[in-house]
Amino acid sequence: MNADSTKSERWMHVLLYIFGLLLITEWLRPVEKLTDTGNILIFIIFVLFSLLLHYFGIHWFVRFILVSAFILIAVHFLYSSDPFLTFKWLTGDLLDITANASNMYEGKWELLSNPFRTLLFFVLLWLVTYLIHYWVTVRRNIFLLYILTIIFLSILDTFTPYDGDMAMIRIIIIGFSMLGVLAMIRLSIQERLVFSGRPFSKWAIMLAGMLLVSVLVGFTAPKFASQWPDPVPFIVSYSDKVTGSDESSVEKRVGYDEDDSSLGGSIEPDNTVIFYNTANTGHYWKVENKDIYTGKGWVSVEGMEDYISFSNGQDLKDIKEFEIPEVLKTEDMNTRVTMMESYSHLLHPQSGYLKKVEAENGDWFKYYTNMDKYISVDEGSKPLTTKEYELVYEMPSYDLADLRKVTEQDETMDVLMESNTQLPEGLPTRIYELANELTANEDNWYDKAKAIENHFDGPEFSYSKEDIPYPGDNQDYVDQFLFETQIGYCDNYSTAMVILLRAANIPARWVKGYTEGEKSIYKGESAYKVTNNNAHSWVEVYFSGLGWVPFEPTKGFNGQMDFYNSDLNSENTEETEQEDKKLVEQDETQTRERPDTPENEPGSTKKSVLLSQNTLLMWSAGIILCIALLLVVGYLYRRKWLPFVQILRLKKKTGPYFVQAYQLLLKQLVRAGLERPEGQTLREYAAYVDAVYETNLMQEMTARYEVMTYRGDPEEEEWERFRSDWETLMKKTSS
Repeated sequence: MNADSTKSERWMHVLLYIFGLLLITEWLRPVEKLTDTGNILIFIIFVLFSLLLHYFGIHWFVRFILVSAFILIAVHFLYSSDPFLTFKWLTGDLLDITANASNMYEGKWELLSNPFRTLLFFVLLWLVTYLIHYWVTVRRNIFLLYILTIIFLSILDTFTPYDGDMAMIRIIIIGFSMLGVLAMIRLSIQERLVFSGRPFSKWAIMLAGMLLVSVLVGFTAPKFASQWPDPVPFIVSYSDKVTGSDESSVEKRVGYDEDDSSLGGSIEPDNTVIFYNTANTGHYWKVENKDIYTGKGWVSVEGMEDYISFSNGQDLKDIKEFEIPEVLKTEDMNTRVTMMESYSHLLHPQSGYLKKVEAENGDWFKYYTNMDKYISVDEGSKPLTTKEYELVYEMPSYDLADLRKVTEQDETMDVLMESNTQLPEGLPTRIYELANELTANEDNWYDKAKAIENHFDGPEFSYSKEDIPYPGDNQDYVDQFLFETQIGYCDNYSTAMVILLRAANIPARWVKGYTEGEKSIYKGESAYKVTNNNAHSWVEVYFSGLGWVPFEPTKGFNGQMDFYNSDLNSENTEETEQEDKKLVEQDETQTRERPDTPENEPGSTKKSVLLSQNTLLMWSAGIILCIALLLVVGYLYRRKWLPFVQILRLKKKTGPYFVQAYQLLLKQLVRAGLERPEGQTLREYAAYVDAVYETNLMQEMTARYEVMTYRGDPEEEEWERFRSDWETLMKKTSS
């Protein structure tokens, strides 16, 4: 093969690698959309890095070390807050891998940690890059990967929320480009043509023009209506017939939805990321509340025209609806919310009091008082999608003593009571009876609300998103949950608590939004990642003089609200001071009785244990790193030391070792840079080696090796005869 053909083949490999990278990128795009996986760019860089190692032919051991180091650094960057150079994180990662490997062995997949899941994802991508390398270097064709990509995206576009329209356009462009470029390169190899300079430019322009025209025609040309019926409804209906499913078992997808008029049914998880926020502490995020319960679900109270407008960046402290009750203790907070989905509503903290909203593309905001909902609008009052905005707000702490002072409504609550104690006609009597039973022994609204909230902690209630029925035509949604199924998710629990509170004549409303999410890294900054799986509903109860206070009835959720009891603190102040004084006196007495040594200082045992653990971690990480470095350096310089190891291993051995020793010598000569050219005989190669090392030892050994190989002479005598010559040559290769 001439130099031009070799160059063309090399270019074909490069382009196949590039097309493989582009196709894998299309596989990764839906992952970010459909799961809680973020930072897809890191995985794309990893694929590129791994393909480069394959292309340059890096030895598998060095490649393993480099790729492993990349994965460890990436996992540390994504999940660890420890400084990288301390290497404390390394020991923690090793312990995490051990624990998760045990969970995998036991089949406890749900217990796998996010760092370990990311590690497995990296390993999967590593295997995929090897497949691309195989298709490129052996098959010289990645058509199978192209077909699999089309099938994969088609399935996702059909059966998931992922919109694959633009992906298909990109795939078509990649496919035609790939076919055109590879056809040219194969032609150059087969016909020994040289494409360079002006001819190549003309060809590239023609290919680009054909692609452009094809895409434009595809967009602008008239299109026939669908000739075949949509197969998805048929598949779903056929599946329902096979499984015997009906409306009561049809699953919905978890997430925010404006329509809550028909609650019930199972829900499927959805890892789609909705927004990131940079709050210092995690708390619930509210979208809106609903007031009217219909027996099947919730609808908004009429009167959406009642709203307050305020401008971007306006200070809200002078607006009456945003005033903070004087009795509340509050903490100033701020956060930046980055939306990943297109919503016009603004997220705001549960029970928090907004002081200012600053959006990058918002002009005005509307606050709907009946729904406690904020909407971003343009100058024409049309809803506007706001992708990023800053919130300045105050988070309250509630004094239980003040809450327990509220025992009935006051004269200012007539309108509020009317809309927030509404119940549908025909509500089953046993709901009223249960509400009276749960609150009979309490004399204030807070303890009554807690009694109802605690009722759902009973063993008869269980949390599940699966196999949740819809209420029957003549059945109340809450009644079904309280007295029949007693299994459900947040909508069941929160709606049931609101209805029980209203049955006890306590004003309450149903709230929907999101839980706090999980800690993550977004654009290099610590942030909470909130997905559709964090969609949630809870309860708010109104207390005169204090405002709306959240409660969390759903089993397994805590609500993250700050409560304290000033009465308890004041009653126990004197007693607490006496106990503190007594503890101080005891400590002083014990200090005088102990020798004045560092080991006996208060808390020294705990500190010394922590110090020992930290020291052990540091030493372990350092030892592991040193071993890894020694392995890499040892492998790279194995030509220097491996001959002496082989000499030592065979030094005192007698018997048929001549052939084995000769083959070891051939491998060592390759490491020394004396690779045997293709087609060269052993005798010619031996003469070349002797010329390099200025000996005749290799030719003598080769002559005896050929005789023994082809004639089968015994090796024992030959090994004893040539042992010293073999050792001499092995030592020469190490210099």
